[in-house]
Amino acid sequence: MLTQEHERTGLIVWVYTTKYINKLKRYGLVHYVSKNMNYALLYVDKKDKDTTQQNLLKQHFVKNVEECYQCEMPKTFDGVLDEVRILAAQRKKEEESKEISIFNQLSSGWN
Repeated sequence: MLTQEHERTGLIVWVYTTKYINKLKRYGLVHYVSKNMNYALLYVDKKDKDTTQQNLLKQHFVKNVEECYQCEMPKTFDGVLDEVRILAAQRKKEEESKEISIFNQLSSGWN
């Protein structure tokens, strides 16, 4: 059995009630349903995203359909720790320079 990798994208489907969530399974993979906030996270093929979005908006139980940008976020954090260290060193230098300038102002006032 051959498996094919498809480019997937997420759609956030806001519904009036979660009663009709099973009907969303026709359009893609229902990954998550929030019964409290009345939305569902639906994964669809990237090439069919626009047509699926238009078809979903025509349904009577759908309030709104938004794109989910979670798939586009980086999944790795290479180099982030180095950037944090550099930013921490810069902040430390800025704080030290502020302390020195405050000390100089106070010492000049004592004279």
